[in-house]
Amino acid sequence: MQYVLITGASSGIGKSLKDIFLQNNYHVIALDIKRIDPQDNLDSFICDITSKESLQNVKNTLDKQNIKLDYIINVAGIHMMASLVESPLEQMIRLININLNGTMSVNRIFHSLLKEKGRIIIITSEVASFDPMPFNGLYNVSKTALDTYAQALRQELNLLNQKVITFRPGAVKTPLCDSSLTGTQNLVDSTILYKKQAGKFLKLVTMFMGKPFSPTKMAKFIYKKSIKKHPKLIYKKHQNIGLVLLSILPKRWQCAIIKGIL
Repeated sequence: MQYVLITGASSGIGKSLKDIFLQNNYHVIALDIKRIDPQDNLDSFICDITSKESLQNVKNTLDKQNIKLDYIINVAGIHMMASLVESPLEQMIRLININLNGTMSVNRIFHSLLKEKGRIIIITSEVASFDPMPFNGLYNVSKTALDTYAQALRQELNLLNQKVITFRPGAVKTPLCDSSLTGTQNLVDSTILYKKQAGKFLKLVTMFMGKPFSPTKMAKFIYKKSIKKHPKLIYKKHQNIGLVLLSILPKRWQCAIIKGIL
C-alpha cells in the first residue's frame, strides 16, 4: 500500500486530489481544519498546520502505525485582498503563517516519515512568477516566498534522492478563488485610502481571473505529473495571459498602466 498525506483536503484542489488518490488505491492521510467524511483507505485528522502541537499529534499517530509516506502534498492555503498599509497586522500575519510557515512546518515534521524515494508536492500559484498587483500583494508575497522555499527544499532533498515538485495553478474554481472576489468587495467596504481605486479594482480582478479551471481537472493534472517516473521540477497550468503579458513589461510601465486603469 502506498501512502499520501494531503493538507487542505476538505475542499477544492485538496479534496479532488484526495478523491483521485483514493480511486487509484492509495491510502490517504487527509489534514484539514474542517471535518472530512470517512471513506475506505482514508485517515482524516482535524489539524491546524500552523500549530506544531497539532501536527505532532498526527505524526505520533502515524508513527504508532509504522506508516511511511510516498507523497506529502501541500495544498492548504488562504487568500486575502489587503491594503498593505491599512489591513490589520494580525490578519496579514495569519495569511503568511498558513500559506508559508504552515507548509514549512508540515514538511519539517513529516519528513522523517517520507520514504527513501518519496516526493514532496508544493502547490503555489501562478502569481508566484508574476509581479504583484495592488491589493493582492500580500498573497503574492506568500506564494512567491513559498515558491522560493520549494526550490531551496528541492536543492537539499535532491542530495537525498527525494524529489520536490512545484505546481503553479492559475485560477481554479475553489473557495479560495471565490474569496478573492468577496475579499475585494470587503476591501472596497473597509478601505479609507483607496475608496476610488478599490471599486475599479473589483472589476479588474473579475477581468483578470477569466474562467476558473475545474478543481477536478487541476487535480487530475497534478496527480498525473506527480507520479511520473521523471517529472519536471515545476509545472504551470491555466495561466492568465493578461498577467503574463503585464509581467513582461518594465515595472515602471506596469505601475503606470495599473494606475491609469484605477
